[in-house]
Amino acid sequence: MTRRPLTIATLTVLAALAAWRMRPSALPAKAQDHGRPAAAPSRVEPLLAEGYTVEPETVRQTVPSLGTLRANESVTVVAESSRRVVAVHFEEGADVRKGDLLFKLDDAALRADLMRLEGRHGLAVATESRQADLVQQKLVSTQDYDRARSELQAIQGEIEVLKVQLAQTEIRAPFAGRVGLRRVSDGAYVNTNTVLTTLQDVSQLKLDFTLPERYAADVRKGQAFTFKVEGRADTYAGRVAAIEPAIDTTTRSLIVRGLVPNPGGRLTAGASASVEFEVRSAAGILVPARALVPSIKGHSVFLLRDDKAFEQEVSIGVRTSDRVQILSGLKKGDVVLTSNLLRLRAGVPVRLETRRVD
Repeated sequence: MTRRPLTIATLTVLAALAAWRMRPSALPAKAQDHGRPAAAPSRVEPLLAEGYTVEPETVRQTVPSLGTLRANESVTVVAESSRRVVAVHFEEGADVRKGDLLFKLDDAALRADLMRLEGRHGLAVATESRQADLVQQKLVSTQDYDRARSELQAIQGEIEVLKVQLAQTEIRAPFAGRVGLRRVSDGAYVNTNTVLTTLQDVSQLKLDFTLPERYAADVRKGQAFTFKVEGRADTYAGRVAAIEPAIDTTTRSLIVRGLVPNPGGRLTAGASASVEFEVRSAAGILVPARALVPSIKGHSVFLLRDDKAFEQEVSIGVRTSDRVQILSGLKKGDVVLTSNLLRLRAGVPVRLETRRVD
């Protein structure tokens, strides 16, 4: 009695399993699709990418450097003798011409000495003339005449010395330029170590910078360069004025001096400058740096050929801020793909969004 219900339950479960296995979804795919047409393969959508059309252009190799702007002429104004300042004849920061009077020093004692010497000079001239007449008449010896002439020459020499000292009491601009801050006031006693002011010619500036010695053969007088200064967005230009004839053995670099126009005095002497110096230029091919794909073999780019991506190995040269020179692997008219590079593979269909010639 106990075994019979168990046997009936077992047979019921087995029958249910057999029915489940024989349902249509469990049949092989071929059995299900028997008599149905095969589905068409799905179409691969092309990738969108930007393109750059290769054109030959001038490739310029530049070398960055740091330099310092200097005044074309610069001098620290000091006195040539120890005296008291009696007048100041300029405004701070003003432009002056060559020879303009800047400071006047006390010259009262010198003028008094000059008046005394001029009196002696008149007497000496008369004595020398009289002795010359007497020596011709043989009334005095030649030695007496020589003594009178020597006295006259000595007094003339003293007068010239005083005139030089008087000229030194007038401190004048040695060249046209812009004076700096005044360091002394009227009545100050100054000596040869006292700085009175500064004078700088800023109508044009000098720019001294260095280049690695390997570029020494590429630098020539008159060569153009560009630079920027801190705090200004403008780019300025200059030309090489002089080249140091020897390489600095400590830094292994060449010192170059350029001249920079400075209309209106916009640039300030002493400012640092970031120089871009062009050492070489030649015809070549440049492509956007973003198009370059690095690999263990070197570098490559993706080209568009027959609406598909094609990977092309290239060799590169100099780089700029956003482009790179291609030495081999590309030719005029090639379209280099510049976007969607992570999804590109050789043979993948590509549709251009834009074709740009930068």
